[in-house]
Amino acid sequence: MDKLLRSQLETELITTEMVKHCSYCVMISPDPLHRTPIYCIKYSGSSTPILVNLATCLTCGDFKKCELRFEPS
Repeated sequence: MDKLLRSQLETELITTEMVKHCSYCVMISPDPLHRTPIYCIKYSGSSTPILVNLATCLTCGDFKKCELRFEPS
């Protein structure tokens, strides 16, 4: 079980690293267990962000239009 949770957290960290450069992403919650960690202005219709999950960002795909930069940790 611990191995599964660790794998899931690692996958979420990689995905978060990809979507954080999206022009609609205002902020990402530092809590890795947060269900809707991304503050996004695309779906809110205003400058006030709404909370979305990583699946929403992957479905939207706007992060692909931004330059992907991976910084070594």
